[in-house]
Amino acid sequence: MEFSFREILINGIDDMVFVVKVEDQNFRYEFLNKSAMQCLRLNKDILGLTFRDVLPKEEAEFLYKKYQEVLIKREILTYEDSYRKKENVGEMNYSQVKLTPIFDGSGSCIRIVSVVRDITKEKAALSYVKEMVERIAESDERYQSLFTHNPDAILTFDKKGFITNGNEAVKSITGFEIIELIGKSFIDIIFEDINLLQQTINEALKGSTSSGEFLLKDKKGNILTINLKVIPLILENEVIGLFGIFKDITEATKNIEKLEESEKRFRIIAENAHDLITLVNKNGEITYVSPSYKNILGYHHKEYIGKHFIHNVHSDDLGRYMEIVEKSIQSDEPFTIEFRQKNANDEMLWCESIGKPVFNQKNKFQHLVVLTRDITLRKEYESKLKHFAYHDSLTGLPNRLLFKERFEIAKEQFLKNNNGLALMILDIDHFKRINDTYGHDIGDLVIKEFGLRIKESIGDHGTVARLGGDEFVILLSSIQNVENALEIAERIKSKVHKPWEVNGESLNVTTSIGIAMAPYSEGLTKSELMKKADIALYQAKDSGRDSYKLYEV
Repeated sequence: MEFSFREILINGIDDMVFVVKVEDQNFRYEFLNKSAMQCLRLNKDILGLTFRDVLPKEEAEFLYKKYQEVLIKREILTYEDSYRKKENVGEMNYSQVKLTPIFDGSGSCIRIVSVVRDITKEKAALSYVKEMVERIAESDERYQSLFTHNPDAILTFDKKGFITNGNEAVKSITGFEIIELIGKSFIDIIFEDINLLQQTINEALKGSTSSGEFLLKDKKGNILTINLKVIPLILENEVIGLFGIFKDITEATKNIEKLEESEKRFRIIAENAHDLITLVNKNGEITYVSPSYKNILGYHHKEYIGKHFIHNVHSDDLGRYMEIVEKSIQSDEPFTIEFRQKNANDEMLWCESIGKPVFNQKNKFQHLVVLTRDITLRKEYESKLKHFAYHDSLTGLPNRLLFKERFEIAKEQFLKNNNGLALMILDIDHFKRINDTYGHDIGDLVIKEFGLRIKESIGDHGTVARLGGDEFVILLSSIQNVENALEIAERIKSKVHKPWEVNGESLNVTTSIGIAMAPYSEGLTKSELMKKADIALYQAKDSGRDSYKLYEV
């Protein structure tokens, strides 16, 4: 039971996890999980070694600078890196590295936890999605440009359908001079769909505007696709002629086919993606979301269209999200952010977004492409990892590191309010005899039960921490006087005296306790108070054990 959580850290996390100890401006490996060992072909032999002992010089110096940056800035550092797996030297892999400093009670960074996540597939997907979106935007611009910069061709017809006149754009499209077309029917230059053209003209002769797409043979024999609109020319409620307005859409038709193919590819990716894919226009409105929104957030993807892209983000994360996106657009650089957003059950999920602004050929911002994944489970792992760093793995109680922090907080309150502060050190009498007689498994169970009984004895009045072995320390804040401290010690002693049944064994367990009251002094230190409590503990031992003593000057 003592190592179950460590096993989770070693075997249960897909991301690579390293715990690095900070020592005299050096960094030594203290822990690495199974993923790290498998991906980088490392083993536990590196524990206790520095970067320079394990890695090539260039890699070691790079890591050393990153970890130094964490020490200097005293904050979490996230960056992207690349590496080659040992089993596949030719293939480049990409990762996102998160360095989290762990501080002791005095504010010194003593460890740095590194979580390395493989983002190779994400970067490939983001690159492909960006390429598809850029192709779609490029095709759309060409399509629009084709209609903007080429004037429509206009022909006039009499009631019998013969051409009577036309503008200069007719020549630019067909290659025919207007004089060559006058007196001819439009049917003479249409390549196919003669019946449909005659039907379109007949509809216009009846007073209705009609249109269609046709194939036209120009003067050089080229076949063009045109969009033709036939409009009746009406005078005194009588159709006296026709206008034929047409434009060459040959290139546009080809572009549409390309566009449809690009969109088809994009949607195949989006509709089969497990992550959330979002397109956001320059106004911050969502124009597309992938169907995966239903699986991850519980919303139908159409519910998001037209809404502001951060409408569902936790209020505490809104400002930070907007600031990061604005900087990304200004710098034309991708962004990464961790934030919370609400799902359909009103639950807040931790998510991570990787976004990239897309600009047109005129370098004007067009839209954002954003890939988002649910990292709630990863956040829970990080929380457990932090708990592991601050708590004893056997008892679940605070360890020395957390106890230091709690002492500094209690000391500050004590000096501010003069409300009393006491410290107790206690252990199990003759614990070695229990270990030797019943074995270490029983010994571990005794330590767990001992810690539980101490915790139950003091309730919410202080902090219980395990120092190591069978030795525990209690910090009592807001203790009114010595009598209160002695009452708590007596309560602990009585609690320990109650019968012990451990794994079928009946045991006689007692404890010795040393108590020290904190003097009101700015120079008060934890080590000073613990030394006094330790002296009192040995006085209790010398008096026959199963007792408590108060340190007295």
